[in-house]
Amino acid sequence: MLPSTQFVRPRSGQQKPFRPQPAPPSANGARERIIGSSPELLSAIERARQAARSGADILLEAESGTGKELLARLIHDESARAGGPFVAINCAAVPETLLESELFGHVRGAFTGALASNPGKLVLASGGSLLLDEIGEMPLLLQPKLLRVLQEREFYRLGDSRPMHVDLRVISSTNRRLQLLVEEGRFREDLYYRLSVIPLSLPPLRERGEDVIELAEYFAAKFSAPAAPPPLSDSFRAQLRAHTWPGNVRELANTMRRAVALCDGEEIGARQTQLAPARPIASSAMWLRPGLSLRELEKTLLEITLNATAGNRTQAAELLGVSLRTVRNKIREHGLPPRRLP
Repeated sequence: MLPSTQFVRPRSGQQKPFRPQPAPPSANGARERIIGSSPELLSAIERARQAARSGADILLEAESGTGKELLARLIHDESARAGGPFVAINCAAVPETLLESELFGHVRGAFTGALASNPGKLVLASGGSLLLDEIGEMPLLLQPKLLRVLQEREFYRLGDSRPMHVDLRVISSTNRRLQLLVEEGRFREDLYYRLSVIPLSLPPLRERGEDVIELAEYFAAKFSAPAAPPPLSDSFRAQLRAHTWPGNVRELANTMRRAVALCDGEEIGARQTQLAPARPIASSAMWLRPGLSLRELEKTLLEITLNATAGNRTQAAELLGVSLRTVRNKIREHGLPPRRLP
């Protein structure tokens, strides 16, 4: 819990903006960086740097696994707020019942089990940048409250009658098109326009093929440390270039982690890490039959997609065009076995 002395009440009865000191650097000072030199990536980075200097709120729309959080951190580091904190919250990973408390905070006794006050991510990010990852998963009931933060930089913690004021920049990211969610009535139009003062994107790995080998060598070195990384064989390089990478950089990182772990020779070969060829969700309609209920159809399609992605729920959500939370809920709803999950 933050010390009460950090909140000073002026005569007006409102609280001053909370500006915490920047977090200390990590023990080794290391930080992940965006790897690649393709024109598509360099162009996206340059646009992000220009946006960073503007101070405006930013919406980053890109596929899962492309490095949205790394780009958000770059924006923070290139901005006038670089000395302040960088705080991230994944709106899809936090249960809906807890998201309001995690983001906006609460006072002691605000609800059953609230034994201590929670400042919330907004307060922790004051003076710096807040990344709202998977913003499209934010419940409609919370969206007006977030809109007030964007407009006034003011909000109320759960159970508190005093307004809180923060000084921060909001960076939102999503692997879905928010405009489509607006058209479907699942996202507020006014919030969408407030979030997307500056819209940015990151190219998927399939559109920056010349970066694949550079990334693979980077991950080989990372996962081999402190030992010297094994070189990539010509056959493995060819396999990496030919793959379409539906999971983008995250999939490549996992592939290289596995390749390094299984490497028992002087170089990493294609036979050590076989990449599954890209497959459609369903290559035929043999599983369709008259009288099949919509529930059965939904379950079957979900099973086929999870099998095609080796149980990767994030990739399955992308292929099905739904959110990660929807995939998780449907897995539980249809009672699919845990062995299918990563």
